Amino acid sequence: MSVSSARPAPSIRRIAIALLPLVCVVASALDAPAQQKRTIQANDLYRTRTAGSVALSPDGQRIAFVVTQIDSTDNAYYRHIWLADADGGGARQFTHGKVSDGGPVWSPDGSKIAFVSAREENGPQIFILPTNGGEAWALTDMENGAFSPAWSPDGSQLVFITQLTNRELEEETAEGDADESDEEGPEEEIAMWGSMAAIRAWLSENAEEEEPAVITRLNFQGERGLDATEYWAHIYLIDLEEKEPRRLTDGPYDHYGASFAPDGRRIAFIGRIPPAGIHPDYLLKNDLYVMELPDGAARKIDIPRYTVFGPVWSPDGESIAIGARDTVSRSAAHTQIGVLEVGDGSRSPEVEWLTRPLDRSVNSYDWAPDGNSIYFTAGVHGTVPIYRVTLQTREIRQVVSGERGVQSFDLEGERLAYVIAEPADPSELYVADNDGDDERRVTDLNTGWLAEVQLQPHNGFWYDSFDGQRVQGWLIEPVGYQRGRRYPLAVEIHGGPHVMWGPGEASMWLEYQLLAANGYLILYTNPRGSGGYGFDFKYAIHRAWGDGPMNDVLTATDSIVARGIVDEDRMVVTGGSYAGYLTAYLVGHDHRFAAAVAQRGVYDLAVFFGEGNAWRLVPLEFDTYPWMDDDILRQESPMTYAHLIETPLLIIHSDNDLRTGVSQSEMLYRTLKVLERDVEYARYPREGHDLSRSGEPLLRIDRLLRILEFFDRYVGPAEAGEETTSGS
Repeated sequence: MSVSSARPAPSIRRIAIALLPLVCVVASALDAPAQQKRTIQANDLYRTRTAGSVALSPDGQRIAFVVTQIDSTDNAYYRHIWLADADGGGARQFTHGKVSDGGPVWSPDGSKIAFVSAREENGPQIFILPTNGGEAWALTDMENGAFSPAWSPDGSQLVFITQLTNRELEEETAEGDADESDEEGPEEEIAMWGSMAAIRAWLSENAEEEEPAVITRLNFQGERGLDATEYWAHIYLIDLEEKEPRRLTDGPYDHYGASFAPDGRRIAFIGRIPPAGIHPDYLLKNDLYVMELPDGAARKIDIPRYTVFGPVWSPDGESIAIGARDTVSRSAAHTQIGVLEVGDGSRSPEVEWLTRPLDRSVNSYDWAPDGNSIYFTAGVHGTVPIYRVTLQTREIRQVVSGERGVQSFDLEGERLAYVIAEPADPSELYVADNDGDDERRVTDLNTGWLAEVQLQPHNGFWYDSFDGQRVQGWLIEPVGYQRGRRYPLAVEIHGGPHVMWGPGEASMWLEYQLLAANGYLILYTNPRGSGGYGFDFKYAIHRAWGDGPMNDVLTATDSIVARGIVDEDRMVVTGGSYAGYLTAYLVGHDHRFAAAVAQRGVYDLAVFFGEGNAWRLVPLEFDTYPWMDDDILRQESPMTYAHLIETPLLIIHSDNDLRTGVSQSEMLYRTLKVLERDVEYARYPREGHDLSRSGEPLLRIDRLLRILEFFDRYVGPAEAGEETTSGS
């Protein structure tokens, strides 16, 4: 789960939020329904509430879920547990205060909910909440926090995850051996003078405090800072009565995803445990383990060439469902669902790959209560439905569908509960029967304020790209759209590169509607390399990030221009992460756009290898390293073509973005300034790569309005479009 606390007050000018609507210049020619509604505004971010972490009670009668909302005064996100009746009513907030609660898990008898909350100074811990009333109480008090609780079948115990440093692992082991000897060894000499042993001890103490950070590991970058100190995820068992946690795993390795078998005598978990002499940072394969309780050793269940995660026991305890990715097919590989019988370890189990015929990547999954099928979500053609695959027949069918996206789901008994994002509403909770019938909306998180807002639908289409490849796109018309007029066009590109956008993409909901409210046509596509269209479509950009996707985007742009509805002198383009890369690459090759915004991008692949924590994309996507085949990295890097950029460019990056690294954005900016090109650089303080999705709310609003203002600066006020003699 994601845990967030109140953020420090920003130092940028706090213009009154009430004044923000003044920047929204909306088309003056509105249709009748639009006249009765207002347009979306950037500060509607504060009104938007989102649901997630859906959990049905064991009897299927109640739903626990998490609601995230923004406090504009604190400039912070707060997350609370909510409960709703599964018959479709009674949604109500169950935890309160300035807290970040998440990951609710029902006890087997439905009397309690375990969840994770950062309520104290000791970071996120596991709390227990009685469902019949009463205050939540802290079950854990772990120095480095506690995560991912899972109940034992009798409800008396939980397993959970915490992190330990190498020293903490050694100290816990030493405490376990303390009773064997009361003798103390000689005290170690620690000093900045004297023997080299004393000096080494002094230097070691400084390094432990990261004064300075001394780096010896391969994966030394986190999301916002260095990960010089190695932390290892370990599984603990805790009794609700005794409240004394006991560590079940050992060693400088990661262990996670623990869950109890239905008999309560075993747990399954994922471990990243390399062969002797190899550091875990070099390992790209996770393995499945099963441990006998209370004191049995962990048994590895090897699945050759696959990295696995998310083990889920079947209701009868005979099988485990896993998510798995082929380690040979590189980063374009699909996540598949496999099922294997646990057995006694006397032979290697056969894995039944249930979703391989679908040729799509699975997001989340769970067993049906009868154990005869598995429900899962997967992206397909811009939508994220819920599927059901029957184990006996291997039949796969959609049970929840539509031009929308399922963000989270759970099932118990005869019910499904799930969160939907769609153009008409970014987040609401729904219930249906387990065939997807009798769907009912349970919440009104956003329906109240949205009733007075004019929202624009997403109109899907397919087109033949430059080489005949079929590609899918969507067009959003501006508020007040009229036939016979031409409008400015904003082309939005997605990152990844292997993600998928569509009408159910919650992260872009406000940005799309804000641009439409300000008079823009919005075009977005899923160019080659995107998920949702099969492995071959994803793999088509292997060692070829630039030209193919760029021309897919440009061909889509041409197809919309051909409709006679676009003012060709007022076209703009933007994208973030991989799409920041593609935006910069595009304007280095094509000059049709009046302005462009490249956000949090990769601009030099060789530099990215060194400064980004996603550095493995270089060998995985290009089959090379900078010292092996620099030609391909130079050929595919936007920096190679920066001197050809003529389009006015706004570069957006965050100070603490270690996903892509920061210096490449500085290189691109300085290059264009030296060449005296029209360029501007916006650097956001305190933020990482996810500024647009989970950054400080006020900075998120600044980003939205800064993009809008930059576009408006170069295409002029987005008033009623120019009249034309043709149009559609």
